[in-house]
Amino acid sequence: MKLLALFLILAILLSGCTIVSEPVTQPSVSTESTTAATQPASVETMPTEPAVVNYGDMKAIWLSQYDLWDVYLWEGSQRDREDFTALTARILDNIKALGFNTVFLQVRPNGDSVYPSDVYPASKYVTGTYGGELLYDPVEILVTQARERELSIHAWINPMRCMKTEELEQISDAYRIRRWYDDPERNGTYLVQHGSYWYLNPAYEAVRQLILDGAAELLAAYDFDGLHMDDYFYPTTDAAFDQAAYETLGSGRTLEEFRRENLNILVSGLYTRTKASGTGKLFGISPAGNIHTVYNSQYADVYTWCSVPGYIDYICPQVYFGLEHQTCDFVSVCNTWQSIVTEDEVGLIIGMTFEKALSQEDKYAGTGKNEWKEHQDVLKRCLEYTAQLPQCRGISVFSYQHFFSPVTGEPVAGTAPERERFVPVLGEITWLG
Repeated sequence: MKLLALFLILAILLSGCTIVSEPVTQPSVSTESTTAATQPASVETMPTEPAVVNYGDMKAIWLSQYDLWDVYLWEGSQRDREDFTALTARILDNIKALGFNTVFLQVRPNGDSVYPSDVYPASKYVTGTYGGELLYDPVEILVTQARERELSIHAWINPMRCMKTEELEQISDAYRIRRWYDDPERNGTYLVQHGSYWYLNPAYEAVRQLILDGAAELLAAYDFDGLHMDDYFYPTTDAAFDQAAYETLGSGRTLEEFRRENLNILVSGLYTRTKASGTGKLFGISPAGNIHTVYNSQYADVYTWCSVPGYIDYICPQVYFGLEHQTCDFVSVCNTWQSIVTEDEVGLIIGMTFEKALSQEDKYAGTGKNEWKEHQDVLKRCLEYTAQLPQCRGISVFSYQHFFSPVTGEPVAGTAPERERFVPVLGEITWLG
């Protein structure tokens, strides 16, 4: 395995992919820095020997709020329970028939909840507006249906991004997020506005505790196989976002180091919560595909997460590029992520999307911009390549709406040529990891 890793690193250096050739400041993993990272002061002690990860070949699909919003709603309010149950049964039947074995179900898009929660307010994606009440529990229905079909199902959360101002003002002060918004000392510190949205600031222990409480609630309430975190980390490089926290808590570190360590504490806490919730449960993260942006602009310390025990069970980069992308082709990006997964207990799951198969364009691909128009087997060939990656244990695909209409059940005509080539390979493929 070490020889293969060295070979892949050499291949990456020769590939010319922008995310490799750009100056990525990779942290040194010294004994001192590793100890500090793996034993954060404000999080309970993590297991010294992480559980062995043995989850076979993961063939996952993301089931997002955009896949389910119209399924949740009918004429602006929560859909009838019987109708919802029938629609979601068909969705999961289709997922099973396509050859997927795992569902990443989005349950927290914007500091909210699509299930009855004491920690977060009900999501507009289910009720139609913030401040509403759930008529029944859609997550319970989905988890039960997944189990009936022998599908693995994981809770997918967006921990930091919250809602817009007018939406925050609709929710009750029974929730910490609203109380922080109303508190002059917490508004702008615990909860910070960037653009149209508010974001939780993970520099504060109380904020991290809110996120951990939400995760613990989820994992206790439902028979999920694990917790899945998506790619929204710090929303900006602007120092003003967390200036007060940095001045108070920075302790001589650079802002970049400070932000990465805050996320490390949060991630290690989520890992611990997941492991404490039951044997064999998994915690993984799905960052964007460009590792330079992820590490240097969003401050996600993926190098530590993939090389030190106690952070994640798998990394699932969103490699949403074609094979002919001029600066970040699929092979080079996969190889980059493969090269940083040096902890044997961490698996590599490659994230893929059918979005470009639908649009048939990638305006950022340079000389490869016409690839999706000229070829109808791009994703098939990408899928086949993942089987060559030593640490790869599967793939995840975004998303259901590119296969079928969630409401009518009709196949999506625009992705049919790629799907017809991709699905047979999905049924047969196995991975080395």
